[in-house]
Amino acid sequence: MVNRWIVFMLIVMASFQVFSQDVIVLKNRAKIDAKEVAIKRNVILYQDYAGNSGYQYSVDINKVDYIQYQNGEKLQVNEITDMSTSKMNYGLNLISFHILDFAINNFTFSYERILGNGKYSLQIPISFGYGDDGDLDLLPLPFGTDYENSFANRFSTGVSFNIYPTRQGKVRYFFGPSVQIGSGIYFPNHYNYDPDEIKTGFMGFMVNNGLMISPIEHLSMAVVGSVGARHFFKIENGKTISTLGISFNLTYRF
Repeated sequence: MVNRWIVFMLIVMASFQVFSQDVIVLKNRAKIDAKEVAIKRNVILYQDYAGNSGYQYSVDINKVDYIQYQNGEKLQVNEITDMSTSKMNYGLNLISFHILDFAINNFTFSYERILGNGKYSLQIPISFGYGDDGDLDLLPLPFGTDYENSFANRFSTGVSFNIYPTRQGKVRYFFGPSVQIGSGIYFPNHYNYDPDEIKTGFMGFMVNNGLMISPIEHLSMAVVGSVGARHFFKIENGKTISTLGISFNLTYRF
């Protein structure tokens, strides 16, 4: 009984290994069992699945028909060719400085990671406020904006999910939702000589639309427009206002 159990476990483990490897299929129908597959310019880099040396091999992208990934995803050679001139020439990690935020006394930077073969990304911004003047909300009534109110950010962060319909490249449009949390000082009567101050936390939801230009592999610039709402917690009965924002980002890619 024990021997049968051992044989069964060995079969299961062997089956798992077979289905957990990446397979590079060449145009001559030859197959390469691989791991750590990466695409860079006009070559595909990989490690031998059966080996443990860590040695990296390469194959010309023009010799490849498709790649079958261990998660079931199949990448055709025409998609690989597109990616070799777009995603793979650009870094998947982006560190951005939000230059226009200096105008409202904020120092803001963000980290973005490109996912899903260049189609999606997650972005985490971090912002520090250093001034006493707040940012005025720009949407006109009746969208809920009150021009007598202002808010000075002290710290905020959040997460954005960006969608790139045409993956990565020199000029790319992107859009997606974002959630913000933070704290700061709310001025309910901003234009009074001695306005009241309310220290409060907030949560916001925004929808972003942007255009990114990447003239070279390691440098990108983006203009992002955002519209949404922000809710303040420590205000009587709570307060939710509409917000509108614009950002110009200078980005280093690696």
